[in-house]
Amino acid sequence: MGMAASQARFLNLTARKTNIEYQGQQINQQRTVLSNESANLYNQMLVLSVPTPPNTNDYTKVEYTFTVPGSGEEATISQVTKVKGTDNQYTVAYSYVTTEDAFNLCPTTNQSTVAKDKVNFTDDRYSSTKTYQTYQITTSSGKTINLYKYDNSDEVNKIHKDAYNSADICNGSGEMYIANVGTEEKPIYQYYKGTDLEKARTATAASDKKCNYYTAGTREVPKNEYYTPCIVTRDKQNRITGFTYTPTTGSTQDFAVTTKTVTDDDAYNDAMNEYTYQNYLYEQEMNNINARTSIIQAQDKELELKLKQLDTEHNAVQTEMESVQSVVKKNSEDSFKTFA
Repeated sequence: MGMAASQARFLNLTARKTNIEYQGQQINQQRTVLSNESANLYNQMLVLSVPTPPNTNDYTKVEYTFTVPGSGEEATISQVTKVKGTDNQYTVAYSYVTTEDAFNLCPTTNQSTVAKDKVNFTDDRYSSTKTYQTYQITTSSGKTINLYKYDNSDEVNKIHKDAYNSADICNGSGEMYIANVGTEEKPIYQYYKGTDLEKARTATAASDKKCNYYTAGTREVPKNEYYTPCIVTRDKQNRITGFTYTPTTGSTQDFAVTTKTVTDDDAYNDAMNEYTYQNYLYEQEMNNINARTSIIQAQDKELELKLKQLDTEHNAVQTEMESVQSVVKKNSEDSFKTFA
């Protein structure tokens, strides 16, 4: 029975050792999978594009300016090109903004409401009064006013001739109506197109009864012009310091050019906002990679500890198997060895 029990114990230990070795292989495979995941995360980190903050130099340029004769406006040189077939003559293109008298369309919040029906209006601005049908409006302030029609034959209307001829209003044709929303001493005139008034008068919806009007004012108008041929002078840094314009007729004109550095703050701020956003995305992705890497490292550490435990158990089983083998060998010798 001793030898049989020893054999049974040895078989049990062999099975246990095999099971431990199998568990160790499983753990090694899991650690290999974790290693591959860690490598993939590292590769993801390598392909991430690190955002670069914008450089103010990229949004800064040198501008050349001079004073436009007559208007006193500051012009900016947009391009200097050599005149074809010449060695030292150039065309200097420039742009500037000038202010001109204009009749501006008022914003929709200041539109007037037109009465549905025309009213009889007695115009006492004349030595002999006139009575005729005209439009009645309600201003944005709630004041009710009767309009009077522009008539170029009336002497008192001549001050509105520019408004009537304006391309913004009637362009010299059609009907124009006028309202004074100020006082007789300090008039504030509003100008209406007859077509707009009639459309608003016959409208049924309250929103359509609003009518645009125009007021006298100024408007900024961009200009693009050039001088040619010109002789351009430059400094040691190849920056333009001035140019001389020689027209085909008339006197030669000398222009002093001022150099200044201009930064496009709006474009730079937009680029900085984009950088901040991209940097946020980059940091978020890096945090995600680091968090997932930390989880993998923790899992790998746990598997490593399990593998060490299995290794300890494997050594113990191996030691016990060697002991049982000694017992089996001794039992075999005692049972079957006849002679010493």
